[in-house]
Amino acid sequence: MRIKFKAVITSIMSAVLTFGMASTAFAQTKEKPMNLRLAHGASERQAIGMGLLKFAELVSQKTGETVKVETHLGGSLYNERTSIEAVVNGSVDFGGGSNANWGAFTDTLIFMDLPYVFKDDESFRKVIDGEIGQEIKRRFEKNGFKLLMILDNGSFRHVVNTRRSVKVPDDLKGMKMRTTASPVEIAMFRNWGANPTAIDWAEVYDALSSGVVDGEFVMYTWLDYAKHLEVLKFSTESKAVIGVQTLAMRKDKFDRLPANIQQAILEAAAEAQAYSNERDAELLAISRQRAIDLGIKIYEPTPQEMVIWTDTGRQIWSQFDSKVEKDFLQQVLDAQN
Repeated sequence: MRIKFKAVITSIMSAVLTFGMASTAFAQTKEKPMNLRLAHGASERQAIGMGLLKFAELVSQKTGETVKVETHLGGSLYNERTSIEAVVNGSVDFGGGSNANWGAFTDTLIFMDLPYVFKDDESFRKVIDGEIGQEIKRRFEKNGFKLLMILDNGSFRHVVNTRRSVKVPDDLKGMKMRTTASPVEIAMFRNWGANPTAIDWAEVYDALSSGVVDGEFVMYTWLDYAKHLEVLKFSTESKAVIGVQTLAMRKDKFDRLPANIQQAILEAAAEAQAYSNERDAELLAISRQRAIDLGIKIYEPTPQEMVIWTDTGRQIWSQFDSKVEKDFLQQVLDAQN
Protein backbone atom coordinates (compact mmCIF):
# COMPACT_ATOMS: atom_id res chain seq x y z
CA MET A 1 0.00 0.00 0.00
CA ARG A 2 2.87 2.28 0.93
CA ILE A 3 4.57 1.51 -2.37
CA LYS A 4 1.43 2.41 -4.30
CA PHE A 5 1.05 5.67 -2.37
CA LYS A 6 4.68 6.57 -3.07
CA ALA A 7 4.15 5.85 -6.75
CA VAL A 8 1.10 8.12 -6.80
CA ILE A 9 3.00 10.93 -5.07
CA THR A 10 5.90 10.53 -7.50
CA SER A 11 3.49 10.67 -10.44
CA ILE A 12 1.78 13.80 -9.11
CA MET A 13 5.11 15.55 -8.48
CA SER A 14 6.27 14.65 -11.99
CA ALA A 15 3.08 16.11 -13.48
CA VAL A 16 3.45 19.29 -11.41
CA LEU A 17 7.07 19.65 -12.48
CA THR A 18 6.14 19.16 -16.14
CA PHE A 19 3.33 21.69 -15.90
CA GLY A 20 5.63 24.09 -14.10
CA MET A 21 8.28 23.83 -16.82
CA ALA A 22 5.67 24.50 -19.53
CA SER A 23 4.24 27.42 -17.56
CA THR A 24 7.72 28.82 -17.03
CA ALA A 25 8.43 28.61 -20.76
CA PHE A 26 5.27 30.56 -21.56
CA ALA A 27 5.91 32.97 -18.67
CA GLN A 28 9.39 33.69 -19.95
CA THR A 29 7.95 34.33 -23.38
CA LYS A 30 5.26 36.55 -21.86
CA GLU A 31 7.87 38.72 -20.16
CA LYS A 32 9.41 39.26 -23.55
CA PRO A 33 6.74 38.63 -26.22
CA MET A 34 7.99 36.81 -29.28
CA ASN A 35 7.22 38.47 -32.59
CA LEU A 36 7.50 36.36 -35.77
CA ARG A 37 7.11 37.86 -39.23
CA LEU A 38 5.24 36.23 -42.12
CA ALA A 39 5.39 37.48 -45.73
CA HIS A 40 3.50 36.03 -48.69
CA GLY A 41 2.25 37.04 -52.11
CA ALA A 42 -1.31 35.82 -51.50
CA SER A 43 -4.00 38.38 -50.73
CA GLU A 44 -6.31 38.16 -47.71
CA ARG A 45 -9.15 37.93 -50.25
CA GLN A 46 -7.81 34.59 -51.46
CA ALA A 47 -8.22 31.29 -49.65
CA ILE A 48 -4.46 31.08 -49.13
CA GLY A 49 -4.37 34.49 -47.49
CA MET A 50 -7.36 33.59 -45.34
CA GLY A 51 -5.52 30.48 -44.22
CA LEU A 52 -2.40 32.45 -43.35
CA LEU A 53 -4.40 34.90 -41.25
CA LYS A 54 -6.07 31.95 -39.51
CA PHE A 55 -2.60 30.50 -38.83
CA ALA A 56 -1.48 33.74 -37.16
CA GLU A 57 -4.66 33.82 -35.07
CA LEU A 58 -4.24 30.20 -33.96
CA VAL A 59 -0.57 30.61 -33.01
CA SER A 60 -1.55 33.49 -30.76
CA GLN A 61 -4.34 31.45 -29.16
CA LYS A 62 -2.27 28.33 -28.65
CA THR A 63 0.61 30.21 -27.02
CA GLY A 64 -1.59 32.21 -24.67
CA GLU A 65 -0.97 35.33 -26.79
CA THR A 66 2.72 35.21 -25.98
CA VAL A 67 3.71 34.72 -29.63
CA LYS A 68 2.52 37.11 -32.31
CA VAL A 69 2.73 36.36 -36.02
CA GLU A 70 2.95 39.65 -37.90
CA THR A 71 1.44 39.07 -41.34
CA HIS A 72 2.37 40.89 -44.56
CA LEU A 73 0.17 39.62 -47.40
CA GLY A 74 -0.47 40.52 -51.02
CA GLY A 75 3.22 41.08 -51.72
CA SER A 76 3.21 44.13 -49.42
CA LEU A 77 6.61 43.11 -48.04
CA TYR A 78 7.79 40.30 -50.33
CA ASN A 79 6.12 38.51 -53.23
CA GLU A 80 6.09 34.72 -53.71
CA ARG A 81 9.63 34.28 -54.96
CA THR A 82 11.25 36.92 -52.78
CA SER A 83 9.44 35.78 -49.63
CA ILE A 84 11.20 32.42 -49.91
CA GLU A 85 14.50 34.27 -50.33
CA ALA A 86 13.59 36.33 -47.24
CA VAL A 87 13.09 33.11 -45.25
CA VAL A 88 16.51 31.91 -46.36
CA ASN A 89 18.34 35.12 -45.42
CA GLY A 90 16.39 35.55 -42.19
CA SER A 91 14.49 38.72 -43.09
CA VAL A 92 11.21 36.97 -42.21
CA ASP A 93 10.36 33.88 -40.19
CA PHE A 94 7.60 32.47 -42.39
CA GLY A 95 7.26 32.64 -46.15
CA GLY A 96 6.27 30.60 -49.13
CA GLY A 97 4.98 30.48 -52.66
CA SER A 98 3.70 28.17 -55.35
CA ASN A 99 5.48 24.91 -56.16
CA ALA A 100 7.07 26.52 -59.24
CA ASN A 101 8.68 29.23 -57.10
CA TRP A 102 10.52 26.64 -55.00
CA GLY A 103 12.60 25.45 -57.97
CA ALA A 104 15.60 27.60 -57.05
CA PHE A 105 15.71 26.21 -53.49
CA THR A 106 14.73 22.54 -53.75
CA ASP A 107 13.98 20.01 -56.51
CA THR A 108 11.27 18.35 -54.42
CA LEU A 109 8.26 19.91 -56.16
CA ILE A 110 9.57 20.07 -59.72
CA PHE A 111 7.48 17.01 -60.66
CA MET A 112 4.37 19.18 -60.19
CA ASP A 113 5.39 21.39 -63.12
CA LEU A 114 5.02 18.47 -65.52
CA PRO A 115 1.70 18.17 -67.36
CA TYR A 116 -0.62 15.26 -66.63
CA VAL A 117 1.05 13.95 -63.49
CA PHE A 118 -2.32 13.94 -61.70
CA LYS A 119 -5.44 12.36 -63.18
CA ASP A 120 -7.98 14.43 -61.25
CA ASP A 121 -8.62 16.27 -57.98
CA GLU A 122 -9.25 13.03 -56.10
CA SER A 123 -5.89 11.60 -57.19
CA PHE A 124 -4.15 14.84 -56.23
CA ARG A 125 -5.75 14.75 -52.77
CA LYS A 126 -4.73 11.12 -52.31
CA VAL A 127 -1.10 11.96 -53.05
CA ILE A 128 -0.78 15.15 -51.01
CA ASP A 129 -2.63 13.79 -47.96
CA GLY A 130 -0.79 10.46 -48.02
CA GLU A 131 2.76 9.18 -47.68
CA ILE A 132 3.97 11.28 -50.61
CA GLY A 133 2.94 14.43 -48.75
CA GLN A 134 4.99 13.31 -45.74
CA GLU A 135 7.93 12.48 -48.00
CA ILE A 136 7.72 15.98 -49.51
CA LYS A 137 8.06 17.44 -46.00
CA ARG A 138 11.03 15.18 -45.23
CA ARG A 139 12.78 16.26 -48.41
CA PHE A 140 12.18 19.91 -47.57
CA GLU A 141 13.86 19.33 -44.22
CA LYS A 142 16.92 17.85 -45.96
CA ASN A 143 17.08 21.10 -47.94
CA GLY A 144 16.92 23.17 -44.75
CA PHE A 145 13.20 24.06 -44.60
CA LYS A 146 10.37 23.18 -42.23
CA LEU A 147 7.37 22.88 -44.54
CA LEU A 148 4.39 23.80 -42.39
CA MET A 149 1.50 24.04 -44.85
CA ILE A 150 0.74 22.54 -48.27
CA LEU A 151 -2.22 24.56 -49.49
CA ASP A 152 -4.68 23.95 -52.32
CA ASN A 153 -4.29 26.59 -55.01
CA GLY A 154 -7.45 26.69 -57.10
CA SER A 155 -7.22 23.16 -58.48
CA PHE A 156 -6.21 22.68 -62.16
CA ARG A 157 -4.95 25.43 -64.45
CA HIS A 158 -7.04 25.94 -67.57
CA VAL A 159 -6.25 27.03 -71.12
CA VAL A 160 -8.16 30.32 -71.46
CA ASN A 161 -8.14 32.79 -74.34
CA THR A 162 -9.84 35.72 -76.08
CA ARG A 163 -9.97 34.34 -79.64
CA ARG A 164 -11.66 30.97 -80.17
CA SER A 165 -12.88 27.73 -78.67
CA VAL A 166 -10.06 25.26 -78.13
CA LYS A 167 -11.01 21.58 -78.18
CA VAL A 168 -7.68 19.88 -78.95
CA PRO A 169 -4.05 21.07 -78.85
CA ASP A 170 -4.02 21.75 -82.61
CA ASP A 171 -6.53 24.54 -82.01
CA LEU A 172 -3.79 26.47 -80.20
CA LYS A 173 -1.58 26.74 -83.27
CA GLY A 174 -0.50 30.31 -83.88
CA MET A 175 -1.94 31.62 -80.62
CA LYS A 176 0.20 33.87 -78.43
CA MET A 177 -0.09 32.36 -74.96
CA ARG A 178 1.17 34.03 -71.81
CA THR A 179 3.20 31.67 -69.61
CA THR A 180 5.26 31.92 -66.47
CA ALA A 181 9.03 31.70 -66.81
CA SER A 182 8.77 27.94 -66.20
CA PRO A 183 10.69 26.08 -68.93
CA VAL A 184 8.21 23.21 -68.54
CA GLU A 185 5.21 25.42 -69.27
CA ILE A 186 6.96 27.03 -72.22
CA ALA A 187 7.91 23.63 -73.68
CA MET A 188 4.36 22.34 -73.23
CA PHE A 189 2.77 25.20 -75.17
CA ARG A 190 5.40 24.99 -77.90
CA ASN A 191 4.59 21.30 -78.28
CA TRP A 192 0.92 22.24 -78.61
CA GLY A 193 1.78 24.65 -81.45
CA ALA A 194 1.26 27.91 -79.57
CA ASN A 195 3.71 30.80 -79.25
CA PRO A 196 4.53 31.04 -75.52
CA THR A 197 5.49 34.41 -74.08
CA ALA A 198 6.63 34.80 -70.47
CA ILE A 199 4.99 37.89 -68.95
CA ASP A 200 4.95 39.05 -65.34
CA TRP A 201 1.61 38.39 -63.65
CA ALA A 202 0.96 42.07 -62.91
CA GLU A 203 1.12 42.86 -66.65
CA VAL A 204 -1.14 40.08 -67.95
CA TYR A 205 -4.49 41.93 -67.77
CA ASP A 206 -3.20 44.71 -70.02
CA ALA A 207 -1.51 42.19 -72.32
CA LEU A 208 -4.82 40.35 -72.79
CA SER A 209 -6.81 43.58 -73.24
CA SER A 210 -4.43 44.97 -75.85
CA GLY A 211 -3.91 41.74 -77.78
CA VAL A 212 -0.24 41.37 -76.89
CA VAL A 213 -1.22 37.82 -75.92
CA ASP A 214 -4.31 35.79 -76.82
CA GLY A 215 -4.56 33.68 -73.71
CA GLU A 216 -3.00 32.16 -70.62
CA PHE A 217 -2.89 29.07 -68.42
CA VAL A 218 -4.37 29.89 -65.00
CA MET A 219 -6.88 28.69 -62.37
CA TYR A 220 -10.38 30.20 -62.16
CA THR A 221 -9.78 31.60 -58.68
CA TRP A 222 -6.73 33.58 -59.79
CA LEU A 223 -8.45 34.72 -63.00
CA ASP A 224 -11.34 35.97 -60.91
CA TYR A 225 -9.17 37.69 -58.31
CA ALA A 226 -7.15 39.50 -61.01
CA LYS A 227 -10.30 40.40 -63.02
CA HIS A 228 -9.04 38.55 -66.11
CA LEU A 229 -12.49 37.02 -66.48
CA GLU A 230 -13.64 40.42 -67.69
CA VAL A 231 -11.60 40.16 -70.91
CA LEU A 232 -11.46 36.40 -71.56
CA LYS A 233 -13.99 34.61 -73.78
CA PHE A 234 -13.10 30.91 -73.87
CA SER A 235 -11.91 28.30 -71.37
CA THR A 236 -10.78 24.73 -71.99
CA GLU A 237 -10.67 22.47 -68.93
CA SER A 238 -7.78 20.33 -70.16
CA LYS A 239 -6.60 19.56 -66.58
CA ALA A 240 -2.91 19.51 -67.41
CA VAL A 241 -1.30 20.93 -64.27
CA ILE A 242 -2.35 21.27 -60.66
CA GLY A 243 -0.13 22.85 -58.04
CA VAL A 244 0.07 24.03 -54.46
CA GLN A 245 0.91 27.02 -52.32
CA THR A 246 3.06 26.71 -49.22
CA LEU A 247 4.19 28.14 -45.91
CA ALA A 248 7.61 27.29 -44.48
CA MET A 249 10.28 28.28 -41.98
CA ARG A 250 14.01 27.78 -42.09
CA LYS A 251 14.49 24.49 -40.27
CA ASP A 252 17.33 25.65 -38.02
CA LYS A 253 15.22 28.60 -36.87
CA PHE A 254 12.26 26.33 -36.15
CA ASP A 255 14.49 23.92 -34.23
CA ARG A 256 15.74 26.73 -31.95
CA LEU A 257 12.22 27.58 -30.78
CA PRO A 258 11.02 26.24 -27.40
CA ALA A 259 9.32 22.85 -27.77
CA ASN A 260 5.92 24.18 -26.67
CA ILE A 261 6.03 26.93 -29.31
CA GLN A 262 7.09 24.43 -31.99
CA GLN A 263 4.07 22.32 -31.07
CA ALA A 264 1.75 25.34 -31.16
CA ILE A 265 3.02 26.29 -34.63
CA LEU A 266 2.55 22.75 -35.97
CA GLU A 267 -0.97 22.47 -34.57
CA ALA A 268 -1.91 25.93 -35.87
CA ALA A 269 -0.52 25.08 -39.32
CA ALA A 270 -2.52 21.83 -39.56
CA GLU A 271 -5.78 23.54 -38.55
CA ALA A 272 -5.19 26.58 -40.78
CA GLN A 273 -4.35 24.33 -43.74
CA ALA A 274 -7.68 22.52 -43.43
CA TYR A 275 -9.47 25.86 -43.11
CA SER A 276 -7.73 27.31 -46.17
CA ASN A 277 -8.44 24.24 -48.31
CA GLU A 278 -12.15 24.43 -47.45
CA ARG A 279 -12.24 28.10 -48.45
CA ASP A 280 -10.34 27.28 -51.66
CA ALA A 281 -12.99 24.78 -52.75
CA GLU A 282 -15.76 27.29 -52.02
CA LEU A 283 -14.05 30.10 -53.92
CA LEU A 284 -13.30 27.83 -56.87
CA ALA A 285 -17.00 27.06 -57.31
CA ILE A 286 -17.86 30.77 -57.05
CA SER A 287 -15.16 31.79 -59.57
CA ARG A 288 -16.15 29.16 -62.12
CA GLN A 289 -19.77 30.27 -61.91
CA ARG A 290 -18.70 33.89 -62.30
CA ALA A 291 -16.86 32.94 -65.50
CA ILE A 292 -20.09 31.44 -66.82
CA ASP A 293 -22.13 34.48 -65.75
CA LEU A 294 -19.69 36.75 -67.61
CA GLY A 295 -20.30 34.79 -70.80
CA ILE A 296 -17.09 32.77 -70.96
CA LYS A 297 -17.70 29.60 -72.97
CA ILE A 298 -16.32 26.64 -70.99
CA TYR A 299 -15.37 23.53 -72.93
CA GLU A 300 -14.77 20.13 -71.31
CA PRO A 301 -12.82 17.85 -73.68
CA THR A 302 -14.31 14.45 -74.47
CA PRO A 303 -12.48 11.30 -73.24
CA GLN A 304 -11.00 10.86 -76.72
CA GLU A 305 -9.82 14.48 -76.80
CA MET A 306 -8.33 14.11 -73.30
CA VAL A 307 -6.17 11.28 -74.61
CA ILE A 308 -4.73 13.69 -77.18
CA TRP A 309 -4.14 16.40 -74.54
CA THR A 310 -2.48 13.91 -72.20
CA ASP A 311 -0.27 12.23 -74.81
CA THR A 312 0.97 15.51 -76.32
CA GLY A 313 1.47 17.00 -72.87
CA ARG A 314 3.51 14.07 -71.60
CA GLN A 315 5.69 14.14 -74.72
CA ILE A 316 7.78 16.89 -73.09
CA TRP A 317 8.61 14.85 -69.96
CA SER A 318 11.79 13.49 -71.53
CA GLN A 319 13.14 17.05 -71.91
CA PHE A 320 13.31 17.32 -68.11
CA ASP A 321 14.73 13.92 -67.18
CA SER A 322 17.80 15.54 -65.63
CA LYS A 323 15.68 17.68 -63.26
CA VAL A 324 12.94 15.28 -62.19
CA GLU A 325 13.77 12.24 -60.08
CA LYS A 326 12.18 9.38 -62.00
CA ASP A 327 11.77 7.05 -59.02
CA PHE A 328 9.95 9.71 -57.01
CA LEU A 329 7.75 10.62 -59.98
CA GLN A 330 6.84 6.94 -60.34
CA GLN A 331 5.91 6.83 -56.64
CA VAL A 332 3.57 9.79 -57.22
CA LEU A 333 1.95 8.02 -60.20
CA ASP A 334 1.62 4.72 -58.33
CA ALA A 335 0.07 6.43 -55.30
CA GLN A 336 -2.91 7.46 -57.44
CA ASN A 337 -3.90 3.87 -58.23
